[in-house]
Amino acid sequence: MHSLPGETSQIGTSNLLAAWNAAVYVAQMDDERLNPVLNSGAYLEATREVLRRNGGLWFLDESFVISRERTSQT
Repeated sequence: MHSLPGETSQIGTSNLLAAWNAAVYVAQMDDERLNPVLNSGAYLEATREVLRRNGGLWFLDESFVISRERTSQT
C-alpha cells in the first residue's frame, strides 16, 4: 500500500480502511471471525498501530503472513 509522503504522519481513515481491507483480502478471513472485530471498532486503532510501527504495509510476491504472539496462560 502506498501513501503520499505527507500522509504517513497523520494516517487518515481512508488509508486505515484500505490497509485493513487489503490485509483481510490477502488473509482470506471469513465473516465469522471478522464480525466481532468490526462491531467493536477496535480494528481501526489496531491497523493504525501496525502502520505506524512498520512504516506502512507491504505485500511481497503476493504473499502475506499473519502471525500471533503466543501468550502463556496461568
